[in-house]
Amino acid sequence: MVTIDLAKIPVREANERIRQYGAEGQDVEVINPDARHHIGVGLTAEINVKIRGSAGYFCAGLTDKVHFEVDNNVGWGLGDNIYNGSVVVGGNAGAIAGVAIRGAELVIRGNMGSRAGQVMKAGTLCCAGNANFMAGYMMYGGRIIILGDSGERVGEDMAGGEIYVGGEVHSLGSDAQIVDVDGAELDDIRAFLDRYELKFKGTFKKVVNAGKNLRYATSERQVRSIPFFTFSGETDYWNAKIQEDLYIKSQIGRYRIRGYGGARELPHLSDLAFKKDLSQSDHGPDPVSKVNMYTEIGGINGATPLKLSMPVMIAPMSYGALSRSTKQAIGMASSLSSIAENTGEGGMSDAQRDAAAQLIFQCLGGRLGWNIYDMKRANGLEIYISQGAKPGFGGQLMAKKVTKELAEIRGIPPGIDLRSPSRHPDILGADDLVIKVEEFREATSYKLPVSVKLGAGRVRDDMKIAVKDGFDFVELDGMQGSTGAGGAEVMEYVGIPTVAAIMEALDALEEIGVRDKMQIVLMGGIRDGIDAAKALCLGSDAVGYGTSTIIAGGCIACMQCHVGQCVTGIATQDPEHEKRYQPAIEAQNIHRFLESVRWQIATVTHALGYTDVKQLNRDDLVALTPEAAAITRLPYEPGYRDRHLELKAKVG
Repeated sequence: MVTIDLAKIPVREANERIRQYGAEGQDVEVINPDARHHIGVGLTAEINVKIRGSAGYFCAGLTDKVHFEVDNNVGWGLGDNIYNGSVVVGGNAGAIAGVAIRGAELVIRGNMGSRAGQVMKAGTLCCAGNANFMAGYMMYGGRIIILGDSGERVGEDMAGGEIYVGGEVHSLGSDAQIVDVDGAELDDIRAFLDRYELKFKGTFKKVVNAGKNLRYATSERQVRSIPFFTFSGETDYWNAKIQEDLYIKSQIGRYRIRGYGGARELPHLSDLAFKKDLSQSDHGPDPVSKVNMYTEIGGINGATPLKLSMPVMIAPMSYGALSRSTKQAIGMASSLSSIAENTGEGGMSDAQRDAAAQLIFQCLGGRLGWNIYDMKRANGLEIYISQGAKPGFGGQLMAKKVTKELAEIRGIPPGIDLRSPSRHPDILGADDLVIKVEEFREATSYKLPVSVKLGAGRVRDDMKIAVKDGFDFVELDGMQGSTGAGGAEVMEYVGIPTVAAIMEALDALEEIGVRDKMQIVLMGGIRDGIDAAKALCLGSDAVGYGTSTIIAGGCIACMQCHVGQCVTGIATQDPEHEKRYQPAIEAQNIHRFLESVRWQIATVTHALGYTDVKQLNRDDLVALTPEAAAITRLPYEPGYRDRHLELKAKVG
């Protein structure tokens, strides 16, 4: 057994050594841990790690196969997202012990804090003492064994799994109920306790999901197909869209769920124009060769950056909201255009990883599909806080799309209306977030850029937190962004427009003097290269395309995203629909769209007299409406509108 002394070396170096010893098959003893955070994270070797003392946050997190022993106490997030293996703690554990575990055995010989086993998928979490409130909060599977008292609201919003309580059940959570324990279950629990030398002679109460809240009482019905260019209705006060909303709400008795984004007209990049008259510019036959568009994103803090042939990325869209074939096609197109793709919230499929040369892996609060192995084969990591279409909310995936395969990847029960947590279990503020970022860095040896996705809300404060917590870049999503399923009222009336979001973000960075220490990828209704050029002029470092990408790849905006009845095979998990989609053909279509974006950005940049997209600036823009002028603080010049339309016709 090799000994590592944390009184002599930092945790970062210790973890590198632990992983090295693990690869060699050597057991490790850690002395003088002094409650340091992140001890052992990212280890995937079947060895024993003994921690002689107390450990801090995320001890044994993001690991597989390892057997940990901790002599004393541990902090928050014990065994975060651990696959197999085991952790035995001699003392007490802090909040969210066993958060998001995927199959391991965790034993706490003392008490454990609140929300233990939150969003866990499989495995066993055992507490020999008492639990604090909301044990099993939003758990999807596995079992929790509490030999003492349960704490309040045990099983709050659990979707699957079992909780066995030997002491008093203080109170049940929403949609939880107590049922009988059969003999086979009891024998299995006693065998588990004997294996870990835990003495218990009492009986157990079994807490499970009652099944009342797993599905909406009335399913969202399939609506008539409305093309994307008219789905927002007409300008009349009682237009067809309003009437349809009223009728459907009268049938389902709740808010509507739909895909796409907001339908209201809002200030956007189309309300800006280029100050110089570009309609008469002679861009020549090959403007792309005259402009440097190469962009690196995410290398500010020393990680290996994403290397983009132009300041363009694919916005996060999940496998689940979109079909496997669509994610594969988008990945292929991103490689053909030498830009980066993003997994979205639903986990990483092999087809997507194989197709995309550069892939960002996104982590949501429910840890759906999140695991150490896909982290290590990603090119970047991203923590989802919210998105522009539904800021402050988690994702939604209706039961029609939660197939057996999707459920296995995400670690959830099949056939439920999945409503992801609106916040991360281990992030209650900026100080928690910085520790989470460091855990990701530790687990991947500080090689990958770590970004945050923000739905535009309190942008000024959020940007300052992103800088404080050491993110490499921000994906900032305005309310013109879209989604696969969300509440219609939220999409229409929550959040702020994309142009307002970028202005608040830049103001925040200027206020604290760190504009050069944070990169911004702007998203939310970016439609073409003209929008991209304007976003770059305003101050973004790159842009992200979501809806534009799937339209280029065959989406007809029939508005069936949420119910999974997409006839083109894009927003569906129905094999009969998906088989219509041809990834190789649609990848070429998306690639051609992206190349048209490249040509548009180059044409505008060259026509403005520049040789590099980084030279684009605010002085190149004017506002066409008083609202856009007020938001952007650009000069109000309504006379440019006709010239702007001429330019769109020429380079569109």
